[in-house]
Amino acid sequence: MSIDILAVVWISAAVVFGIAEAITMGLTTIWFAGGAVAAAVSAMFTDSILIQVIVFIAVSSALLAVTRPLVKKHLNNRTEKTNIEALAGMAAVAVSDIDPVSGGEVKADGKVWRASCDVFVPEGEIVKVEDVKGVTLIISREGD
Repeated sequence: MSIDILAVVWISAAVVFGIAEAITMGLTTIWFAGGAVAAAVSAMFTDSILIQVIVFIAVSSALLAVTRPLVKKHLNNRTEKTNIEALAGMAAVAVSDIDPVSGGEVKADGKVWRASCDVFVPEGEIVKVEDVKGVTLIISREGD
């Protein structure tokens, strides 16, 4: 193969990696696209496929190691619990007796919710929301 054809092959690989990144948007193939561009540049100076592959691997690895932590840091990957998920860990007040068989109701975050507990909880007792199953709060007694 001539140098020009190898460069075209590497540029084609970069385009494929770029398209894959655009489709997935998972920050997984963009570094390989950069490595392929670097390998294409090296193909213009040498016809050694071994050197081109080494350049591809080295540049891809360097881009991955250096830029991925920076990109991840600046992406908004902090998710904030919303709606019912935010209730876990909150305190609630039993607005009815809650027994292990039929459950009951609690008031949490200003709203009345169906509640379930593995022990009897009298009306008026402060409880802790442990989990959420559907629209039912799984609670525990504060002292337990």
